[in-house]
Amino acid sequence: MFDMMALENVYKIGGGTISTNRNVRLVDIASELGLTVNTVSRALRDKPDIGEETKRKVKQTASEMGYIPNSIASSLRQGSSKTIAIVFDNLMNPYFMIMADKIHRKLNILGFASMIFAGHQGKLDKHTVETIVSRKVDGIITFLEPHTEVVDQLKLNRIPTILVGRKNSKLMIDSVATDDFDGAYKVGQLFIETKANRIAYIGAPKEIECSRRRLKGLKQALIDQNKTIDETLYIYQDHDTLEKTLDALLCSNVDAIFCFNDMIALEVCTLLSKKSIPVPASIRVAGFDDIQSELFIPIRLTTVSTNKEQIIDKTVELLLEQLQDKDQNHHHVQHVDYPVELKRGETA
Repeated sequence: MFDMMALENVYKIGGGTISTNRNVRLVDIASELGLTVNTVSRALRDKPDIGEETKRKVKQTASEMGYIPNSIASSLRQGSSKTIAIVFDNLMNPYFMIMADKIHRKLNILGFASMIFAGHQGKLDKHTVETIVSRKVDGIITFLEPHTEVVDQLKLNRIPTILVGRKNSKLMIDSVATDDFDGAYKVGQLFIETKANRIAYIGAPKEIECSRRRLKGLKQALIDQNKTIDETLYIYQDHDTLEKTLDALLCSNVDAIFCFNDMIALEVCTLLSKKSIPVPASIRVAGFDDIQSELFIPIRLTTVSTNKEQIIDKTVELLLEQLQDKDQNHHHVQHVDYPVELKRGETA
């Protein structure tokens, strides 16, 4: 009986034997064919000084041996990895996965690969950027607002960066976002039109810029209709569980809740259902992001929607502009907001 743990797997190519304990290298192919490493390298890259028959043999042998080119080494030679980093902080949020998938598909068409990185605490921090830069990426698309020192670090390394979904003119980097203020304003108008009087907001942590913008929009809708602003009803979700936050709002007799995103809205609806509180008969609920346009969601939320394809197209367009001028000599920082629309569902 064979001892499978002790048995070393090998390939027998021609008269040679190559161990599969490690990746196949150019030197392995060269040894198999009796050629120099330089000749093998140039043959694989279709250089004109290498004969067609040699190229054929080299490529055939490389294929049989399972050779995979070292993209990092290639990027060092070419000065470009053709790889873009995509950064967000919540791998469980379907909105980020939807947007990351769209970005990946768009970049793939243009010949770029993409890598996913997770930031921390709603910000693009120095540690995450150092990890990204060490991978030799050509650019970054981030859904997390970077710290000021991080922006400086990226500029020093000449890595084009686009901020998506958030904006901060002080940071001096391009951004593409939705009109969060207007979206929240439309939600406020709907709640008021449907006779809601105690309108609450459950937001993301306060340091997240678009969470603050959405609350401003909601408040402005209330102010314009001469409604009372009750600060106790506006909660940035930090440390408490969502259920504890919701219980506090229910004690305040709220009859409408605007949620920072659809995921929070769906969880609120689920918690209300468990408490036998009907939606929207007793409490109206609205979210933001319209993830149900891409995924099957059993509850059809009232939500704020925008054209995700346009956002991705503009994001990639701005990134390509910067990649073509890495020195950033003539770059004019752009902040682009896309219009939103309110989609009525079953919850408000």
